[in-house]
Amino acid sequence: MHRRCGSKSALLLMILTSWAVNASAKECVGVVAASTAPFWLQVEAGTRQAAKEQGLDIYFRGPNREGRVETQLQMISWTLARGCKALVIAPSGNAITARVQQLAASGVITIYFDRDMPGSAARGVVTTDNFRAGLEAGQTMAAALAGRGNVALLRLQADVTSTSERERGFRQGAQEGGLNVLVDAYIGNDSQAAVNALRDDLPQLAGIFTPNSVSSRAALAAMRRLGKAGDVLHIGFDGDALLLDALRKGEIHSLFIQQAHAIGYRAVQLAAQGLRGELPSEPVNIALQVRQVTRGNLAQWEQDLELELSGSP
Repeated sequence: MHRRCGSKSALLLMILTSWAVNASAKECVGVVAASTAPFWLQVEAGTRQAAKEQGLDIYFRGPNREGRVETQLQMISWTLARGCKALVIAPSGNAITARVQQLAASGVITIYFDRDMPGSAARGVVTTDNFRAGLEAGQTMAAALAGRGNVALLRLQADVTSTSERERGFRQGAQEGGLNVLVDAYIGNDSQAAVNALRDDLPQLAGIFTPNSVSSRAALAAMRRLGKAGDVLHIGFDGDALLLDALRKGEIHSLFIQQAHAIGYRAVQLAAQGLRGELPSEPVNIALQVRQVTRGNLAQWEQDLELELSGSP
């Protein structure tokens, strides 16, 4: 009799413990970045801050290199296996759009960040205003070169919508400002590809534009190998430690830096709204502005960034 009562008590304790665990378990948001480049570390910090404020768990993953659609698809499966009911992703190809359609049909809420994809079922998009950012970079270069000279547009890759829009904006701004785009080539994150693209025309070039952190790093490495870093006006994108150091040294003229922390933060905020059933029926689109950082305002930008990352007002 005593043994039977003990068994019942143990069973009851297990049930109550299970209920308590389930009641206290947080909802999960899966976050799939485009790569593990330094830019995404700042994005991740934003996602984690928003998740903490919203009482959510974050499962953050990203491919080692940009454009790995198959890896992103696998990572989506991992987030679902962990029970995440919302997904935040930087889509790297059309296959993601098809997968998001399937997720929507099963009740999983998807938010895109950093870039959009046409025809998707994403409930929200948080991006940089990429065309405008590229246009401002082209206008800045044209002004710095007094509307004269040949420039190089060193692209990332053809199927990345965010950088493609920056490249389109830069070309328009540079040409409208009187510059001639002499070199137009895809270099990805390959410094040797950048060397190959620049080497023959380098004596005629007055400026270089690169649309993201890895292409900016590749072009910087190429110019150092060619012994010309700082001799040609280089406007890049994003601001990791290596690029900021090059800016201090004068090897880079300026960097157009995205609100990486805010991109992650706002995307998880939208995911939280979706989990609570608070999103409107039409997709929510949030376009954030960039900040041009030069040696002159670098210290102020770093101070502002430190406050942002600490969560201070």
